[in-house]
Amino acid sequence: MPSALNPDDYILVPKRALRRASAGLMLTLALALTFHSLWLPLLAQALIVDEPLQQADAIVVLGGGIGDREATGARLFTQGYAPLVITTGGEIHLPGLAELTAAGLAADELESRGVPPPAIIQLTESQTTCDDARLTLAALPGDSKRVILVTDPFHTRRAQWLFNRAAPELDVIAVAASPSWFDPAHWWATDIGIIVVAQEYVKFAVTLAQGCNG
Repeated sequence: MPSALNPDDYILVPKRALRRASAGLMLTLALALTFHSLWLPLLAQALIVDEPLQQADAIVVLGGGIGDREATGARLFTQGYAPLVITTGGEIHLPGLAELTAAGLAADELESRGVPPPAIIQLTESQTTCDDARLTLAALPGDSKRVILVTDPFHTRRAQWLFNRAAPELDVIAVAASPSWFDPAHWWATDIGIIVVAQEYVKFAVTLAQGCNG
């Protein structure tokens, strides 16, 4: 038989307070929905770093893009911002395609855009942005002082943070490529925009918590 209810086990909330709390919540939600076009873009902008260009020792094109990163890297090389381009990204596991790497694909794209093969270094062992930072540091000439880091806009802040952690003495200039499918001002309007912004915040949280150990 159920035990009798004990009034001491419950916290009584006045109905007036409940009504006020409910009204406040509804008002907050209404304001958030009404002004979403003002605050939602800020979530994407917080992930983006796009800094003024300077002469550098190398341009680092992070793997995983679909051509926009390579196009930006090739343009910067052609404009004379650095004598060297580093590509990153390990093996891509696709049926029937053996020994295919993201770094190799990026190098091919760079060559097709006018970057000579001797000016390209491929880091084919890299699997994460943490790997990119460590391996890039090891591949740079010993007297290097500055690199230009090219990646998708939503990835720039985390990538720059990791590179700064790996090499505090290195000046890392983050440059955002411009993929046509990502609009920071309306990222929530597409499924892919929602996915990449949400994933980047999760990855950044994990990075801040674990560094490059996780």
